[in-house]
Amino acid sequence: MLCDAIVLDFDGTLVDSKEIKAHAFGELYQSYGDKIVEQVLAYHQQNEGVSRFVKFRYWQETLLGEHYTEEKGAEFSRRYTGAVIDAVVQAPFLPGVNEFLEKTSQLIPLFVASGTPELELQQIIMRRQIDHYFRGVFGSPSTKDEILRKIMTETSTSPHRLLMLGDTLEDWEAAKTTGCHFMGIINGETS
Repeated sequence: MLCDAIVLDFDGTLVDSKEIKAHAFGELYQSYGDKIVEQVLAYHQQNEGVSRFVKFRYWQETLLGEHYTEEKGAEFSRRYTGAVIDAVVQAPFLPGVNEFLEKTSQLIPLFVASGTPELELQQIIMRRQIDHYFRGVFGSPSTKDEILRKIMTETSTSPHRLLMLGDTLEDWEAAKTTGCHFMGIINGETS
């Protein structure tokens, strides 16, 4: 398959940071008890590629029966970012990723599409000193299918010439919805 661009998810696709993020979500809700933490972690694992703000709303309204506001979401996000950003910057690449980025970025445009807030994601990528590999780094509030459409428009790439590389159901669904090719990462290996 020839493609004109490759779009990569970040957590679990490029960087081994999924456990860091899951642990931080659990810590945010620790004061509500172990049962709530278990439910938070279960929902997170079922919705890994989804924006944290969608998760915060669900947890506040559904699990805790509390009113959700944008201010509460921003506060949870601030605390979550404080707990994870340095660890994600230091997290190791998945096997072969560094070599892949070095070689492939010279041949084809690479992009990042993540559920992480866009400015935070860009900061992480800059602090990791890998920003030069990517033509664009995109995150929430845009969904992954919106990001794929934006990349196709900006690069004049048709769906059958775009590859999405990811590790979540949301990554696959975004590729399917937009008509792009998809390659899945399972336990750090492509399939």
